[in-house]
Amino acid sequence: MNRNIGAKPFAFMAAILLLVSWLRLEPGTGPQQVATGPAAEGPLTEEVVDPALTGEVGALDPASPEAAAARSAAATKARAATGTATAGKDPSGFECAPGKNGGATDTGVSANRIRLATTAVLDGPAKTLLEDSPKAMKAVIDKVNQQGGVCGRLLDLRVVNDSFRAELGLSSIRSFIDEGYFALPVVPSAEGLGSAIESGVIAKAKIPVVGTDGMRKEQYSEPYVWPVASATVTAMRVMAKYASTQRNARTFAIVYDEKYKFGVEGKDAFVDQVRKLGGTMVDGAVIGLNPDDNSYASTIQTFNAKCDKGNLCDVVALLLLPETAKKWLQGGATFGGKYTAGAQTLFTDRFAQDCVLLRPGGECQGFAVWTGYNPPIGPLASKPGVTAYVNDVRAVKPGIDVNNQFVEGAYLGMTVFVEALKRVGPNLTRERLREVMDTLTLETDLASTLTWKTGQHAANVRSQSFSMTVSQGAFRGWADEGTGFLLDPAHGG
Repeated sequence: MNRNIGAKPFAFMAAILLLVSWLRLEPGTGPQQVATGPAAEGPLTEEVVDPALTGEVGALDPASPEAAAARSAAATKARAATGTATAGKDPSGFECAPGKNGGATDTGVSANRIRLATTAVLDGPAKTLLEDSPKAMKAVIDKVNQQGGVCGRLLDLRVVNDSFRAELGLSSIRSFIDEGYFALPVVPSAEGLGSAIESGVIAKAKIPVVGTDGMRKEQYSEPYVWPVASATVTAMRVMAKYASTQRNARTFAIVYDEKYKFGVEGKDAFVDQVRKLGGTMVDGAVIGLNPDDNSYASTIQTFNAKCDKGNLCDVVALLLLPETAKKWLQGGATFGGKYTAGAQTLFTDRFAQDCVLLRPGGECQGFAVWTGYNPPIGPLASKPGVTAYVNDVRAVKPGIDVNNQFVEGAYLGMTVFVEALKRVGPNLTRERLREVMDTLTLETDLASTLTWKTGQHAANVRSQSFSMTVSQGAFRGWADEGTGFLLDPAHGG
């Protein structure tokens, strides 16, 4: 009789602990918060639940000597291990399950959370291009967290707006590192990331940056940054070769962004490729624009005279942000006599609509834009991975522009990051993530096959072309020009 009375409180307490643990690990509870100020204002999402209250096993105070010793021992075992842990026990002895994953295995990692941070662009000159990238990232995170996270850990993403300003982005990234975030997935704002790479901040912290947009070349040479996009320079080289070999172009002009590094690098790559092919850059038709200028009237007048309404310029290439390109077109700048094309920065429905409104005479018909991804256009839209991308991002924002290639890139970048986390397994550390990323090959419907290797992070070295279709004075969508993915000439194409 007494034994039965004593057993009831024990069973009751056990049931309570199990219920609390279940509630704590319920899928979909990971916060996805957006900050609109610099990271120095303080983190928006913090670990507030004491692991001891969840009924989980193996969760230690991250600052305790015991936890430090456990992390050190786990890291030693991990380095000696081979293969990939995706389920069950890995060589560390941890399990890919809630409460059995080793707890605080590294900075920003706990038994039930992985703290992530990124800089984005919610205002400023690149707003229309990049503002929805965090929503694509959130689409992947929501899907993962609804399934219970990765090895029992939910993904907790903090997004901070840096307005595409290098100094703000660098400041935010420094703060993320100081505040103990595990990794920086995607980082849609290339300016701040570029500064963090060039100043050595990323290398010193050894903080992983996975799934970036490839706008600037230094993303491909930093050991702790793994882009998913084809580089701006890749698009410009492929564009030049295609125009020369397939459109019989001989004379070329380019209008580029002279303020931001992606524009200068892309211009140099384009000009160099044209000359290697025996083409001619029209004298006075290599034009740098400052996106902060309100009007380009006098520059356009000079440019039009040099190109003689396209008669002297077979090709006009635009390497600009959408708002800058709008001002350029609004001033009546001439198109190419045989071919007009833009880099991935202009691959948005909104820019295409603006182009047609600003140039109602049908000039935008056939305006081509190059990308390293498979957009949901024509037969490509029926690919399972492309369909999933469209459905997932629309679940976050129904009216999102799924043809915006930076939205698609953000989705793919976060997908790559999650895949790497899964391959690392329960003993999650920055070093193990780096090892996985440097040996990762990913088959995806969203791009050509992506392969990263140590010292070679240019996983996407191909680009393909789509063009605007115009009818009755309105933009009617994008047409696949049938180029398929063309290999960057600098990589053997």
